[in-house]
Amino acid sequence: MFRPLILVILWAVLLPGTSVLGHVVQQGIVGEGTPFATRWYSHDSEVDGPTVLIVGGMHGDEPAGHRAASQIATWSVDRGRIIVVPAANPPALADRTRRIPGLEEDAGDLNRHFPVIDGTVTPTGPAAPSLWSFVVSVEPDVVIDLHEGYGFRAAGSKSVGSSIITHRRADDAAQASMLEAVNTGIEDPERRFVPLRTIVAGSLARGAAVSLDAEGHIFETTTAKQPLSRRCRQHRTMVAARLVALDMIEDASIVNQMVCPDDARPTIAIYDGGGAGGASQGRRFEAQLPGCRVDRIGPADIRAGCLGQFDAVIFPGGSGSGQAKAIQQSGRDSVRSFVKDGGAYIGVCAGAYLALDNYSWSLQLLALDSFDREHWRRGRAMLRIDLTESGHEVFDAGDSTLDISFRQGPLMRSSVELDGREEAEVLAWFRTGVGENGADPQVMVDTPAIVRGRFGSGRVLLFSPHPEKTDGLESWLRSALDWSIEREPVGREIPVASP
Repeated sequence: MFRPLILVILWAVLLPGTSVLGHVVQQGIVGEGTPFATRWYSHDSEVDGPTVLIVGGMHGDEPAGHRAASQIATWSVDRGRIIVVPAANPPALADRTRRIPGLEEDAGDLNRHFPVIDGTVTPTGPAAPSLWSFVVSVEPDVVIDLHEGYGFRAAGSKSVGSSIITHRRADDAAQASMLEAVNTGIEDPERRFVPLRTIVAGSLARGAAVSLDAEGHIFETTTAKQPLSRRCRQHRTMVAARLVALDMIEDASIVNQMVCPDDARPTIAIYDGGGAGGASQGRRFEAQLPGCRVDRIGPADIRAGCLGQFDAVIFPGGSGSGQAKAIQQSGRDSVRSFVKDGGAYIGVCAGAYLALDNYSWSLQLLALDSFDREHWRRGRAMLRIDLTESGHEVFDAGDSTLDISFRQGPLMRSSVELDGREEAEVLAWFRTGVGENGADPQVMVDTPAIVRGRFGSGRVLLFSPHPEKTDGLESWLRSALDWSIEREPVGREIPVASP
């Protein structure tokens, strides 16, 4: 028998709930007034059923759990209720460290602060008491804690990466159904998720299983050689599978919901699948997008139609052909449809290559060709550019002539065939060039460095160089987005949803 859906909050700040189509949506703060204050979200169907609690961000160096939980916090259910705490350990997340800053070993490991003594959890440390009080108050039937390991357990790693750790044998069937869901499509047997049991002592999930008689699981993705978007999707897939089995949602398509429809902020997807740069590149882009809701998006997300939830997509540096191969033809068609229907596309270096015309894998968003293709490895350098009058308006630059980081971006010129498309507008010209590996630096001079145009109802802006890697030009990415999604310039008051 499931517990009654009653929420008792004595130590947390309860924000007003809203009722939408029979669903009650609430949020509040755990640990109000402390360095560990963090927000929780609750979606109550008002139909009798289980309570599922999802926790992310227990360890600050495991970003997929925190981000996936933030995405799951936008979900609603048809039966029972789902409660999400996306950022259980805010100081560690801010520092990107496993432990609470300033505390060593288990004293700093929040997931060792819920020891069971005589059948009861006795929380320790500065953060666990308020979090455990919250867990007790919501009376969960299922507790799922989202984590990451450093290696693949199936490949023989000592890490618990790519596993589901379940505390009780009575929950083997639940574990098996989630494993089946997440392993669908993982062809490499060494990367498949495996079952583990006996959750580590002192952990939140074990404490809930032993002390509250809840079903307890820890989901572990693997950070090694996997982009963040894939790991987040794996977490969402496992959670969705459990909700389906509990008859809380109709089907697992909810895994594709990443953004709250009511979020007033600009919603930006940054591609981080095959062909994109590493994690540091994604963090750099995110840091330069103030006031935006930013999510990493991968090939599977794009092919599933997730782009429709966003105002804009950014394809960053890396390999244009690699990005095209990873998202496949169906993904390329999805990107084109997204832009044609009014979405914005920002391409930087490799992302600019991807948007051009004359490759077999091109998106063909703007009527521009890449030329001198045999010398694409022409080198890296700080190059001089001149902004046009339109470029001044977009980037609000004080000087017309600036230096910008170039790392083998495309050389662009108008396509022979416009196919009814308008010609792209140049926002900046290269005035110097670089020539390595047989390239002639003069070929670059007086060619477009930054361009913009329309594709269908959407807007496209392409950077051959890298403003995000150039000191003093960090605001250009946001300025490009302001133009591409037709918003007011930076400086206006942007509505910001709760973190």
